[in-house]
Amino acid sequence: MTVYFYGRNSDSESFERGSSIETQLSKCKSYANIKDLKIDVEITEQVSGTTCFERRIKGSELMNDLKRGDHIICSHLDRFSRNTLNLLTLVEKFRKQKVSLHFVDVGGEVTGTDAMGSVFLKLLSVFAEFYAKQVSEKSKATKQRMIKENKFTGGFKPKFGYDVDDNGYLVPCEKEQSIIRLMKILRKKGNSYKKISEVVTKSTRKKFAQSWVFNILKRESSTPPNDSVLIHNVCNVELQPSIADV
Repeated sequence: MTVYFYGRNSDSESFERGSSIETQLSKCKSYANIKDLKIDVEITEQVSGTTCFERRIKGSELMNDLKRGDHIICSHLDRFSRNTLNLLTLVEKFRKQKVSLHFVDVGGEVTGTDAMGSVFLKLLSVFAEFYAKQVSEKSKATKQRMIKENKFTGGFKPKFGYDVDDNGYLVPCEKEQSIIRLMKILRKKGNSYKKISEVVTKSTRKKFAQSWVFNILKRESSTPPNDSVLIHNVCNVELQPSIADV
């Protein structure tokens, strides 16, 4: 069994002075005495608390050295990790490895099966879920804003009918827009999506599935005109005779 002390500081000056690390170590030694433990290895490093533990130089080394029955003592939760999701993953991993993780500020071991460990794990799960929802909501809001601004929202390639300019805006691709106009004309004449698919496939020599035709026409009909987009993306080119006459 090996007992590790882990200390971290993100401020280079404080780290070099050792004052903050010294305080962390002092607290951990006092805690270890109370728990009848003796610190065998002292690990300290200068790195941001938001960096995943496994991606830290010393953190990675510690993860590789850990074995069943080992203990890790850290003075404060934020000294170990400020990434809730990463911390939750580590706690679960240590539980399975039978490695004990102690936080002095929390008051004990958080990987155990006792009340302390159980409550801590539940709290972490709640915060992790809250954080995940926040990220999801922000991501959706950002995507909606980008759609309103007619910007490319990411993916393998932009939606059919458009290219992406140097500023990330969607700009009409005339070659593909002419195909969309052809689809609209055929649909307005009462043609089925299957028929439109066949005509466009034959005209362009490119496979246009019926479902793709449906989705393109639905997208074009449900997208309300945006004055700023129209001004930015003016495109009034007439259909090519070869396509319009189909």
